[in-house]
Amino acid sequence: MIKRKSIFIITVLISLFLVGLGNVQHASAQSGGTPPILVVVNDSASNKFGRYLGEILRTEGLNSYTVATLTSINTSLLAQYKVVVLAETPLSASQATTISTYVTNGGYLIAMRPDAQIKGLFDLGTAQGTQSNGYLQLSGAGASQGLSTSTLQIHGTVDRYNTSGAVILAQLYSNATTTTVYPAVAQSANGHGIAFLYDLPTNIAYTRQGNPANANVDTDGDGVLRTIDLFKGNGSNPNWVDLDRVAIPQADIQTRFFARLVQQTLSTSQPMPRLWYFPGTAKTMLISTGDAHANPTAWYQSEIDTMNTYGAKITFYVSIGGGLEDSAVQTWRSQGHEVGIHPYSNKPDPYPPFNITNLNQGYDVYSNWYGMTFSSPMSTTVRNHQVAWLGWTDAADIAVNHGMKLDTNFYTWGSWLQKPNGTWARGYVTGSGQPMKFVKADGTILPYYQQLTELIDEQMFNVSSGVANENLSSAAAISVTQQMIDASLSGDYAALMTQFHVDYFGIAQDWINGTLA
Repeated sequence: MIKRKSIFIITVLISLFLVGLGNVQHASAQSGGTPPILVVVNDSASNKFGRYLGEILRTEGLNSYTVATLTSINTSLLAQYKVVVLAETPLSASQATTISTYVTNGGYLIAMRPDAQIKGLFDLGTAQGTQSNGYLQLSGAGASQGLSTSTLQIHGTVDRYNTSGAVILAQLYSNATTTTVYPAVAQSANGHGIAFLYDLPTNIAYTRQGNPANANVDTDGDGVLRTIDLFKGNGSNPNWVDLDRVAIPQADIQTRFFARLVQQTLSTSQPMPRLWYFPGTAKTMLISTGDAHANPTAWYQSEIDTMNTYGAKITFYVSIGGGLEDSAVQTWRSQGHEVGIHPYSNKPDPYPPFNITNLNQGYDVYSNWYGMTFSSPMSTTVRNHQVAWLGWTDAADIAVNHGMKLDTNFYTWGSWLQKPNGTWARGYVTGSGQPMKFVKADGTILPYYQQLTELIDEQMFNVSSGVANENLSSAAAISVTQQMIDASLSGDYAALMTQFHVDYFGIAQDWINGTLA
């Protein structure tokens, strides 16, 4: 990948950004030839996340692949591909033979929780049962060189195997500090077989999107279903994300490692270019957003003036009320800024004259209001009031049905981020600073990107009474921003999204200036 120390400050409408992602999605085959990568999936398997492997490849800039169903594979089909990525699935005896023949004939296989019938392709020995969840540690050599060697979380079932000549690429841990003798990722001695002993797409989906068991559960009992409820502990269950790992983009590191393994196998026979994550050669992006709640136009303008000083762009997510006029919105749009909706899931008061009782109704009301109030299209990115959510991905379905393409509701906020020692977890509650599509529990991939909001004014400053937050000084908050930018430039490669509330601009102005500077 091409790299350069630079940073983009860009509007969250990100029309160019979304167009770029769309092009990536469709550039899945090389012109005039067979793509070198074949992803084999089984839609009938109990694990429905097999096709999400394709989204992982796209996110990592490896677009030249084909997807085939397990029932369609044969020796001649597999022989056309340099590397086969096999989703977690049981195999029939004939399917196991077909795959084994492919590897024996010189093919490269990367398999998720491979069927025991083909364990010999990875030099795995005796099965030693399974464990639920756990951690892995990359070796820091080969394909993981330069990646974090901190232990990283695994969500899901892990197969335990003794090795029989396999090279351990990642060690399995039973918890954050206790190693096992088993591999989490193993490679055969001849290099042609790589086994992930946990299911990578399941882990990435669960890490990014939270605990499915917490869907529609108000874990903190505050009366609002929010995205953060998917990550918080529930009863005797611990937090879904290890607070000591929030500073690490755990999901991104694991997808990056996987992509390097794919690229490494291909490099034995041909060069394999990868598309870079961001526009140009930027190693990080700053994406500025600001929620607004019926604020006077002058408050918006003060924030716009600050953005313009730095050549930065912002997307406002606006609530009904406050008298915001179309002329002001069009002036800001001509300068490169954007405006979208901030839909409510619950608004019982009579002003304006409606009573919102659910998120779908909130989208209806806000979409209609925007269309009647402003002459330009609304942003196809969105943040819900109170980062309200529904189900595991039901809220994403609602957004898609209303024309949305990128979600900013996953949010590094709340008193649950304070550790027992009094310090605060900062960084990536979803384990990711990369945009990636949502996947539903049934394996359906939504045309809707999730992007974490990492840098949040209300988390850093005392902007609301009764809300526990880190309550940093402006200088300390600027230091947090700088640390995250530096970490991104050093290898996290993250899109850092800000929350610059219009409501709190006067309180947060020094931090906003320092962040943009």
